[in-house]
Amino acid sequence: MNCRLETVGRFFLALVVASTFGACGSNTGSPPPVDANASVNIDAGAGVDVTAAEAGPSTAAVDASSNEAGASQSVAPNGIVVVNSDYQSSSVSFLDRDGNLLKDGCFNSGSGPQGFTMTLSGDVVLPSQQTIGGDVVIVDRQNAALTWLDPVTCTPLRQLAVGTGFASNPHDVVMLSASKAYVSRFEENAKPTPAPGDFDEGDDLLIVDPSQPKILGRIDLKAYAPAGANILPRADRALLAEGKVFVSLNGITADYGSYGVGRIVVVDPTLDQVVGTIDIAGAKDCGALSYLAAERKLLVACDGAYGPEQADTSAIVAIDLSVAPPVVVSLVGATAVGGLLFSNSSVAALSENNVAAVTLGDLSNSPPDRLWSLSMTGGQPVKVFDSAEGFSLGAVLADVDRGRIVVADGTTTSAAFVRMFDLVAGTLSATKTTNADPSHNLPPRGLAWY
Repeated sequence: MNCRLETVGRFFLALVVASTFGACGSNTGSPPPVDANASVNIDAGAGVDVTAAEAGPSTAAVDASSNEAGASQSVAPNGIVVVNSDYQSSSVSFLDRDGNLLKDGCFNSGSGPQGFTMTLSGDVVLPSQQTIGGDVVIVDRQNAALTWLDPVTCTPLRQLAVGTGFASNPHDVVMLSASKAYVSRFEENAKPTPAPGDFDEGDDLLIVDPSQPKILGRIDLKAYAPAGANILPRADRALLAEGKVFVSLNGITADYGSYGVGRIVVVDPTLDQVVGTIDIAGAKDCGALSYLAAERKLLVACDGAYGPEQADTSAIVAIDLSVAPPVVVSLVGATAVGGLLFSNSSVAALSENNVAAVTLGDLSNSPPDRLWSLSMTGGQPVKVFDSAEGFSLGAVLADVDRGRIVVADGTTTSAAFVRMFDLVAGTLSATKTTNADPSHNLPPRGLAWY
């Protein structure tokens, strides 16, 4: 289920039975303690289950360039990969860095090259960070599969199933080296086999070798679910920063009836172990992550616990990674934007005082989705753009060097565009729109650098 579809699904939760979302079992683990100041708690071994395949877990070192900004942020991007989707079918397009269309719908739900068992479903996302080596990774959540594309030729290069016998619902891929990556898996397998080597438990980070491709092992996250009866981790987005991998946990029960506190899990990729957690007091259902390298801040988007008081736990949060342990240093709550809910699928930043975030509209389109510029140091939020409808704005990218924000506007009531906003005299102003999929006319949803 796509992040946007999950949000719509929660809106209708009172009208549908809980089994619509599928049971995932119960949470039997308990996380290590977290202090009230939302700091990282270091406990390198507690509750961690790293299972290796016959050859053992990957021992490939993290690229040397990943010390601060993360390996995927050390190379200037060539352009933007776009996932276009109506949630029934999908296509992948490529733009240059300035938003000019290079490849129109070059890989889509109708593509079926020989040797590939799965074409794209309608539920496709992209990694939070630029991948290593120039290939583009497509994360098909419905098919539980990863596909590597050559962005120059649009040729599918490799494909890896990551369902391991159940609907694992992968949400992100973090490239650590050419031969090692993590895949966050949102779902739990209610009936795993007792065999440790088939990696069919879920609630984890799957360790994979992209060069083969093959599964090497897993890092169990179940013991790190937020506190609460039957709360599941529901691992969502992930990225590499400061030599660690940060993973957002939605922290929700199988029936979506209860939510835990917003939580970030910290993983040491040299050990393949959880080494800490960061709790975000006052926020729940946290997802999208973005790393502001110059200021060493991790940004987190949380849309809050579904229900009448959802706005009380919806926020954009900044975490300072320059201190040990890292701490939450600022939070902009939904009250700052008139009580509108922040989307947990969108956040990016040009600086700490210019953070791009999306608020959700509703099915009446009044209000529609909105793009905001936020200051994490106390300034007033500034509305940048109104889409034509609710549930239309998708991913947001920041081009820090060029002072530019890129937004996927998947509205269906008017032309759907990838939109660019340049920072001019301290204000984000619309500068360019691009139809990223003229051959299929599918609206843009996901964006990533390549």
